[in-house]
Amino acid sequence: MFSLVPSVVADEVAPLLRLTDDFARWPALISRCVPQPLCHLGESEVHNTDNQFRIRMDLQHFNPEDIKVTSDNNCITVHAKHEEKQDNHGFVSREVTRIYKLPENCDPRSVTSTMNDQGILNIKVDKKALEAPKETSIPVQYK
Repeated sequence: MFSLVPSVVADEVAPLLRLTDDFARWPALISRCVPQPLCHLGESEVHNTDNQFRIRMDLQHFNPEDIKVTSDNNCITVHAKHEEKQDNHGFVSREVTRIYKLPENCDPRSVTSTMNDQGILNIKVDKKALEAPKETSIPVQYK
């Protein structure tokens, strides 16, 4: 009878130990699934998918009117600047400029930008639809 007790306890405890191992790995798993906040002024993330080119940029110290986003056929420029302001430690002025090269298949007329209440600027550029291959007739030359 005593020989059964360790076996029964081991059968009941082993799944609990595996469960605690799973819980210990959760923070690493969650950090890969949940977008992490940008932490530094001007820090950015770029995502280039089949359908869109996206930029996510931390501009929490700027108001939307302090930010200028421009685009040409080759790049997007983000310029943010505010004049000297007083804070808890004295006076501060900030300026950030970032230039992002657009992939060739982006439509520069489709650029949109939005800023949320946490100061994260999101810029999206749609990709041009790929043209379907066209059939071209090629003459056969006889030599």
